[in-house]
Order: sequence, then structure tokens, then C-alpha cells
Amino acid sequence: MPNLNPNSTNYVHSSEPNTNDLVQAMDYNAAGEPIIRTLADQYSWTINISNGSIDGVGYIEKFGMNIDVDSNKETIWDGGGIYSYISSAETVAATSSSGSDSAAGTGARTIEVQGLDANYNVVTEILTVGGGAGSQTFIRIFRVKIVTAGSDQVNAGTLNITSSSTSTVLAQIGIDGTGSNAAGRGQTFMALYTVPAGKTAYLTQWTVGCGKQNTDAVATFMSRSFGGGWNAKDIITVSATTYAKDYKIPLMFTEKTDLEVRAYSSTNNSLVSSSFNLLLVDNT
Repeated sequence: MPNLNPNSTNYVHSSEPNTNDLVQAMDYNAAGEPIIRTLADQYSWTINISNGSIDGVGYIEKFGMNIDVDSNKETIWDGGGIYSYISSAETVAATSSSGSDSAAGTGARTIEVQGLDANYNVVTEILTVGGGAGSQTFIRIFRVKIVTAGSDQVNAGTLNITSSSTSTVLAQIGIDGTGSNAAGRGQTFMALYTVPAGKTAYLTQWTVGCGKQNTDAVATFMSRSFGGGWNAKDIITVSATTYAKDYKIPLMFTEKTDLEVRAYSSTNNSLVSSSFNLLLVDNT
């Protein structure tokens, strides 16, 4: 154990294999009592979570936008209104409002659907736009993104990902602008998520924004435990600005819990955005 400073009683355990580049040192207070001092780069923990280096710990960031929030509460997602959930897993298909989104079109050709199966385990499936339903069943969908595209490189029209049995729109990839200025988003904008089976989620950050002058939004972070009812877990009010809240003590949500952000406004046609970050920890 080499001395860090020959004039002090500060020692480093350089042979300790579990430090992982952290410097763990023993020091002493004025009373002669030992204390532990740990030094580490402030980004090491979060970077290691991001690149998957920490066993049993993952994360997800969800973000969404609703361009037309009025006095009635709506979910912050591409489709507008209160989001609809299905009670049984179904196959899904992707369709578009534009013929350019197709297997050989100039717009979106294939998409990746990310969600949960009947047992609430994470599953993905690649679908061809306009190619009919796939084989994988989903009880929840929390993200869809374009995988391949033609010369436009993005979706030309609004893509709907719809369940086969109940015809419920479970996800949507929108477009911004009109005419020659229209631009596809390339993936869903949905501020909602369901905690997978075998995981516990910890909410570390939540942001709400209201993007038009002289508009406001009252947003609630909603949760519904498996088999239960909806509860508001937090509330943020904004007016033509963005507010971010960091949780010093994260909010905990158990497996199969549905999470979503809802908002209403005193001014019609308000544009409201929201994002939230979750740490996902294996229950074992």
C-alpha cells in the first residue's frame, strides 16, 4: 500500500481489483478516527450505464410532443388526445398517409417497433410500411423508428402503427410543416412508457415545455400500477418556457407500471413537449 503523501497518513489500495479506476484512500480525522475517501470522475457512472457496462442497470429517455393541447387533458404524444392501451397482445401493421412510404418508395420503407410482449418482456420487430402485420405480438409499444428509407431519408407522410384485432393506433410517426417544407420526424414522439417485467424503474428527471408565446400548460406525471388505476405523481406548470426537474431521491415504479405525461392549457392549440429519464434496475 504506497503512501500518496509521505507526510500524511493517506494510503491508496492500488492492488484492489474492484476499484475500476476509482481511487479509494484511507484518511483520518482530527480525532484520529479512520474515514474513507472516494474519488471518481463525475461522468463515469452515467457513461458506464449508457454503454451497458454496469450489470443489471440500464436506462431509457422518453420524449414526446403534442402540437395541439387545449383545455381538455391530453397525453403528450404524436396522436393527440388521451392515449389508448390494449388489454391483450396483438400483432401490428404500419401504414402511411403517403404512397411514398412503402417497400420501394422514396420515403420510409421499414421501421423498428419497440415494445413489450404478452408477458411484458421487451421485444422488437422490423416491419415494412404498407406490408401488412408482422408475427410478433405487442401489449405495449413505447417507440418506433425508421430503419430504412428511400431518397427522402425520412417518412413522407404520417405513419400509423395499428393493432390488428382492435384497430388501435399504438404509435405514430408524424411530420412537421406542410407542402415542400414538410419534414418527417423519423421516429415517435411519445412521452409514455411501461416498465418491463423483471425491472424496477427510477425516475431521475422530468422536463415540460410550452413552445408558443402567450400559452401555458399544466402537466402531470401519471402512473398506473399493474391492475390498478391512474395516479398523478408530480405536476409542472409552465408558460412559454421549459422547466426541468431533477429528483434527488428518484421516484420508484415497479414492473408492468404504465407511465405517461398528460397536460392541458388555458389557451387552445398550445404546443407542449415533455421528456423523462428512467434508470432501469434488474429485480434480481
